[in-house]
Amino acid sequence: MTRLDGNDLREMFSAALGLLEHNAQTLNALNVFPVPDGDTGTNMVLTMREVVAAAEEVQGASAGRMAAAMSRGALMGARGNSGVILSQFFKGISLGLDGADDFGTAELAAALELAREHAYNAVGKPVEGTLLTAISSVARAADESASGGSSVHQMFDAICEAAVKAVALTPTMLPVLREAGVVDAGAQGLSVILEGARRHIHGEDVSSAEVPLPGAVGPDALGELGPAAVVAEEFLEATEDELYGYCTQFLVEGHDLDPDAVRETLRSMALSTVVVGDAAMVKIHAHAHDPGPLISLGASLGSLSQVKIESMDEQHREYSVARRQESIAGEVAPIAVIAVAWGDGLEAVFTDLGVSQVLKAGDTMNPSVRDIVAAAESARSDSVIFLPNNGNIVPAAEQAAEVCDKPLMVVPSATIPQGIAAMMAFNVESDLDRNVAEMAEILSTVQTGEICKAVREVQLNGVAVRKGQIIGLLDRELKAAGDEPNAVLMSLLEAAEISRGGLVTLYSGSPLPETAAAAARSAVEAAYPEIEVELVSGGQPHYHYIVSIE
Repeated sequence: MTRLDGNDLREMFSAALGLLEHNAQTLNALNVFPVPDGDTGTNMVLTMREVVAAAEEVQGASAGRMAAAMSRGALMGARGNSGVILSQFFKGISLGLDGADDFGTAELAAALELAREHAYNAVGKPVEGTLLTAISSVARAADESASGGSSVHQMFDAICEAAVKAVALTPTMLPVLREAGVVDAGAQGLSVILEGARRHIHGEDVSSAEVPLPGAVGPDALGELGPAAVVAEEFLEATEDELYGYCTQFLVEGHDLDPDAVRETLRSMALSTVVVGDAAMVKIHAHAHDPGPLISLGASLGSLSQVKIESMDEQHREYSVARRQESIAGEVAPIAVIAVAWGDGLEAVFTDLGVSQVLKAGDTMNPSVRDIVAAAESARSDSVIFLPNNGNIVPAAEQAAEVCDKPLMVVPSATIPQGIAAMMAFNVESDLDRNVAEMAEILSTVQTGEICKAVREVQLNGVAVRKGQIIGLLDRELKAAGDEPNAVLMSLLEAAEISRGGLVTLYSGSPLPETAAAAARSAVEAAYPEIEVELVSGGQPHYHYIVSIE
């Protein structure tokens, strides 16, 4: 193989995505503050999925057209700091292959140099010991390989070796990594992506391969790191009380936009700024204690979309708790429970109940069989119990149980309240079979109510619904509709025929103001004085309320 075309590009990065997905949890375990941005592995996987999806829509084998589509997909789908920088990696490749039907080592080396240039230019204050360092090392290795007359196979061997060495060096460049006891997650993510492409070119299988973490090198070597590196306790204690504000991301579409000018403006307003795009579209990522001025700036430039604001303070607390649990556990546990949830409050509920790992997913974002298997196999346990907490996820979970190398049992919880009830029945001192039986048995004791906005017009069970109205579902059956969430909630509870002495738990979601949720609790207590009412901020998207009725 001396020349590659567009089809080769698509297949290379499709293979890379498969390898990245299989190693995402390992990358997530490396996340280190003060640059959290959610889970690095997850963010890079979601970005790469958009890259591959865009590539699959391209007709023909032109390398230039394929690279351009990948670049566009990466920009539109970029998630987190790592995903936005990764989008510039693909932009460089696109520019380097612009107009080319195919390419060889010289063109690829030039494209990787452009990737390095655009990645560094996108960041307000570039920091070595990160994904940027890995991109730079890869570009340098590609140039040396092309100058030496290497074949395509030899070039990919060289750039993958350079990426591994760059990852190993990251703790010597970035003190926070050295203090935490890990290598950089973003740099390792790029190393995994390139390794997937290399294995595809060599004709190797990448479907279920583990990519080992390199041991750190240099004067402050950390030694060999395992695939689930535990962050140093001293680092957690040192950062316990630090505040990080909000990770703010959004897309601006407009006319005559100037990414360089926007980046320069943001440098005086926020930290960890990354600005990428062109005259028609700019993607912005930044950290600030007040996201308001950032949003206002974006709105002044054009129309906003993909707005995402996350509290890094809360991420830090959750991260510290999770890493401490790993540290305390030390040895392999007999059983771990993995649950699906979406929303800071719901995720915290499951963590507090003893869930070892929460897969952030739900309606509109279902985990794949591969995602579930990867989570189970990364758990520090002999066996795993999985709570899908969504009827659409149950089939994938059952398929995952058949192919997982570790014993994986599915308790078929179809809703969040069922999953929470199942966790209440979990007993760490019981064996796997007994736990699964008792957790499954309790599912039928819980009714689930859901209040959300209708996405289309429908008439079911005698209830007529207009698009955009608020609807109430009881165990996924339409029971009520109206124009106001709290009124629909009361109608739903009436349909549920709550028994005396029961318990109603309201999990309020992100579409609902706190004042409305508090008013709902008061209304339910007034209407049903004989039952206990609890209100929990679930933070789930799409649903105004998820209601547990026991």
